Formats: sequence, C-alpha cells, structure tokens
Amino acid sequence: MTDTRRQPRRTAHRRAAPPSSVTQQQAPQQPKQQQPQNQPAPPREATFPSPEQAPFAAVSISTSGIHPTTSRLVALSVVFFSPGMEALESWTRHLNPGEDAGPWHLHGYQPGDLAQSLGFASSAELIHEALDGRTLVMHQVGYTWGFLANEFKRTKRAANRGRRGRGRGRGARRVSTPNPVEIIDTLGTARRQSLECYDSRLRAIVEAYNRGPFVVDAPPGAMPEVGAVASINRGNLDPDALLEADATLTMHLHLAQLRAAGAEAGAIEKLDPENLTADQFGIQRSNLRVDAANAPRPHENPGQWRTGEPLVEGMEFVVSPDVRSDPDEIIGKAVSAGLVYSEKLNRRSSLVVCNTNHELRGKAMHADRKNIPLVDDALFLDALENVAAGTKSAAPTSPQDGVRPATQGMSGNRRPRKRR
Repeated sequence: MTDTRRQPRRTAHRRAAPPSSVTQQQAPQQPKQQQPQNQPAPPREATFPSPEQAPFAAVSISTSGIHPTTSRLVALSVVFFSPGMEALESWTRHLNPGEDAGPWHLHGYQPGDLAQSLGFASSAELIHEALDGRTLVMHQVGYTWGFLANEFKRTKRAANRGRRGRGRGRGARRVSTPNPVEIIDTLGTARRQSLECYDSRLRAIVEAYNRGPFVVDAPPGAMPEVGAVASINRGNLDPDALLEADATLTMHLHLAQLRAAGAEAGAIEKLDPENLTADQFGIQRSNLRVDAANAPRPHENPGQWRTGEPLVEGMEFVVSPDVRSDPDEIIGKAVSAGLVYSEKLNRRSSLVVCNTNHELRGKAMHADRKNIPLVDDALFLDALENVAAGTKSAAPTSPQDGVRPATQGMSGNRRPRKRR
C-alpha cells in the first residue's frame, strides 16, 4: 500500500556571497547628493511666438487616407505670421501613426522615417500651443481641421482608458482641442469667388488665380514652380520642405483672395470652430449642415423637380460645392421651407443646387449624367419663396430609410448559377 502522507518540505539554504576580491572591508557610504528644490524644467523641444506676436498661422497636413475616422495624421506644418502678414517662423513635424501610413508616395514619408517619430499623443501639447488662440488659414477646412480634431479626440479617449486602468494609453495626458479665433478656408473662398478651376488641390487653385488679375505673390520658400501634378522633381523633394511650402503658399493664396474680394467681405470663407462638428466620416462641417442631413423626413418625397414648376415640400436636394452663395444659407432656408437636405447624391434626389456657368464637376457632373435637374443657387433661393404643400408621411422617416443596401448587387447576393 502506498504511503500517501505528506513528506516534510526540504529547506534550501543559500550560501552567502564571498567577499569581494577588491576590498575586504565595507566601503564607506557616500553622502547622497541633494537635488535642488527649485530645479528648472528641461528645455522645451520647440518654442512658438505668442498669439499677440503671431495672430495668424497657416496649416498644412499629410494623412494616410481621406477620412479622419478611418485614417491618421502623418505630418503637419505650421507657419506663423505677424499682424502685418509677415512670416516669422515655421514648425514642421512628421508623426508615427501607430498603424499603416497609407501609400507613402502620396505624402512622401517612408515607413521607416515615421516609425522613428513620436506619435500624435506625444506631440499634442505642442500642437495645441501652435494652433490655440490664433486665426488659422487652411485649404479645405473640413478635411484639415477634421483630421486635427479627430486626433485630439483620439488622445482624450486614450487618456481616459489609461485612467480607468485598462493599460493602453496609461500615462497619456488629456489635451483639449485647440480653440482658434476663426478658421479661413482658401478652397471655400475660391468657390465663393466662382473661380474656374476643376482641380481642388492647393497648387491647382493657385495656378488658376495666376491666370487672372489677382496673382498669388508667392515667395521662393513656397516653391511656386512646383505644381499640383505629380512629377519626378516633386517626388524628389523633401516631404517636410514641401509641406512647409504648402503652408506658406496657403497664406499667400489667402492674401490674393483678399485682394480679389475687395470690399465684399462675404467672399472670404470664415468659419467659427464652435459651429463645426464631425459628420459620420469625421469631416468637419457646420452644425446646421450635419443636423439637416440627419433630420427626420416628415413629408413624402414627390420625386424630381421639373423646370417651370414650384418646389414641393419633401423634395430632397443636394448642394454642390460650386455655389457662390453660402451653403449654410441655402440649406437653412430650404429646410425651413419644408425641403429635405442630403449630403450624398442618390436615387431619391429631386435636384442639385450648383452653378452652371462653367464645366460641370463632382456632384453636378454625376447628377447631369443621371438626368437629375441642376438649379442655379440664386434661382433656387428665389424658388424657396413659393413652395407648394406636400403630402405628410404617416410617420417621419429616417434619412437611411429606403436607401439601397451597400451589399445589394454584390456577388454574395447573386442567385446561384444552375449547373448544366
């Protein structure tokens, strides 16, 4: 029979370490050096002029994609300008996105270069100081400010996760989103000034202004000789230098637009960051615009508008970027009159508001191909004065009701082929 009684545990004894061969006596203890109580903080990595010294800042960015919710900021450049619009200094930084940086040939940064850089969370305080309390000049604000705002939002979420003890983001500091005085959009201004250009990129807009009376007086540092089209020369440029040149060029484009506007202050697209919010893709749009796109539909859609007939409550309209009037003014008046706003063109669209005095592009071009009526913005505003009553829906519908699923027509929904 096996003895199942517990055996006593053996105690292991460790031998003491032999004395050092260098000295057999205990070395005298060295007195501890007391740290000065008011030790100065380590020098900052970067210093910026104050908002009083540089109330204006031009900003350009590089990203891994087109939507802030699914892509990351890869680099940004800020050029500071004095009250007299003189360039004081610049600051450019490329960032480690922590994930795939996207097609590197679009932004010029090799994955190895970005891997050695700091992430946005480590640079958030500096970026906040660079942008806060100034008038920012950007090209395509919805995209540029959308990425910046979304990155600060990510940083806050990471800090909150760290505080709840989830590990990831532990030690991250919460940095609030910068609060600029206002944001000026050079692309929106070009559209308000009815510029004939079929390419919305910064340097294409500059080339279009240079064909007219209000030439963009760009300094050599803005690299005016580098166009918007991809070239070997452009591909060989240092991406940091090109990004800084784009920021400088953005400010000088704004100065040319100020000369073009003259006394017509409304021709400059100025945005209040307090009135901007992210749409479903992270693009920053006005609160009015996002609310209008998500509002319920109380009327039935009467279908497409016909020339010569009045507008009807429930008609769904889309606003093209190519309008001279303020899009918020168009959307606000139309929604108040009982029409329905949509960001995207779809099979329910009744009409598209756009200028038709130049070659069609974007939403207007696609609407024309689908035989959806195009209405000039001035005519549309006049037609809103006399809107016919529509048919009330039994229950208000959602903007997504009746939209064809994205998977319909794909291979997974096809009928199986019959075997012969």
